[in-house]
Amino acid sequence: MRGMLREGLQTRFQEMARALRQVVGRAPRGEYVLWSLFLGLACVFLWSAFSGPQGAVGFLKLRGSLRQLEAENRGLLLQNQALEKEVYLLRNSPAYMEKVAREEYGYTHEGEKVYTFSDADPAAGEKATEEEIGEKVPTPP
Repeated sequence: MRGMLREGLQTRFQEMARALRQVVGRAPRGEYVLWSLFLGLACVFLWSAFSGPQGAVGFLKLRGSLRQLEAENRGLLLQNQALEKEVYLLRNSPAYMEKVAREEYGYTHEGEKVYTFSDADPAAGEKATEEEIGEKVPTPP
């Protein structure tokens, strides 16, 4: 019985060794499959990292537009500060308010005369209109 048990164990051991050799013999082929899969995934990852709107190219475009928007923002900030200064002067400086009224709206003090010179060529025979002469100038209420 011991002999039979020994023979049974020996045959079982031989079968396991044969199965192990088959598995080990297939391992390099499995490694090629794993390496091929890994390489394929790496290629897909690199392609997606450098292309598309969220890739490196998209990032460079966004960085360029960010710089452009920041420059535009600085310009608008300076313009806003100039407008705030003008509003402050219009509210708090009677002299500045008078200057703007005279320059932009043509207001005069009572009794003042305004002379306006035109670019009309007198040799061409053009006549100046009443508005160009300045006889009818609006006065403040």
